[in-house]
Amino acid sequence: MFCSAFRMYLIICLSLFLACSTTTPKPKVKEIPEAVVPTSESNVKEETKGPSSIAITIDDLPGISLDNYQEVTDKLLTTLQNYQVPAIGFVNENKLFSKNKLDAARLNLLDDWLAAGMELGNHTYSHPDYNRLTFEEFTANIIKGEFYTKRLHEKYGQTMRYFRHPFLHTGNTPEKKTQLEEFLADRNYEIAPVTIDNSEWIFAKAYHVSMRAKDPAQMAKVGESYITYMEAKTAFYENNAQQLFGRPIKHTLLIHANALNGDYLDELLEMYQNRGYEFISLETALADTAYDSEDAYAGRGGITWLHRWAMTKKVDKVFYKGEPTCPEFIQEIAGIKE
Repeated sequence: MFCSAFRMYLIICLSLFLACSTTTPKPKVKEIPEAVVPTSESNVKEETKGPSSIAITIDDLPGISLDNYQEVTDKLLTTLQNYQVPAIGFVNENKLFSKNKLDAARLNLLDDWLAAGMELGNHTYSHPDYNRLTFEEFTANIIKGEFYTKRLHEKYGQTMRYFRHPFLHTGNTPEKKTQLEEFLADRNYEIAPVTIDNSEWIFAKAYHVSMRAKDPAQMAKVGESYITYMEAKTAFYENNAQQLFGRPIKHTLLIHANALNGDYLDELLEMYQNRGYEFISLETALADTAYDSEDAYAGRGGITWLHRWAMTKKVDKVFYKGEPTCPEFIQEIAGIKE
């Protein structure tokens, strides 16, 4: 009897021991990555759509054809204000003179730019080609070209901050390029780069020829072709920027103070709005880290900074293919080969 009871006791104890030593497997919990933010379709499109901002920079102030410089200035400023564009104009101060005397009316045009809320920059005194001058000759022209514009800025409690190279020639040798960069930094100038470079100046000449010929039909044809060309150029450089940086960048556009833009700036700005652009200041554009990219280009060409950065990175030549060119008929009217 005792043996049977003892055996039963051992069986019970062993059963309890096995029950305690066996753990029930925990169900697997689905792992959730940390800080995951749901991505909507609109967010994805926002990352891949075209650039959304651009700085408008206008060279050769107070104007290229000084027989109608007041009219061109009024048209440009009216359009810029209508589109709320914080543009900057780059000045050649030799154009302020008539028969070697300062022309007060031309100087007042620069005042109009600042009064309209725009900014002015130094484009040298007489628009010389740095490729053809010594460093000393070229920098003397820069200093001579800041006299009146600096004083106008002071009138408005501002400083002149930016320099734009004539022809976008920054130095045809590494030594000249470095010398000029150091000189500009010492005089508190920031270089005004260009990403959307173009042959607008050829269209402007064709437009001027058509005006002189009193041919409104040809003027309209030139103007319409200009807008089509500028949109194609913009699309090309948008793609370049995407390839270089993997994203859109804040662009800088170069155009000139001429009759063509006096009449067609409205259509040009509308084209950019239709592409989703916001108009920003040069200062805002240059805050994009793309402009911190190394630029080791030293050569005779005046080219977009996108291509300077690409050359520095030794990007394959296919990168440059497909760039739109000025139509042949425009070159023929202008009498200029691109």
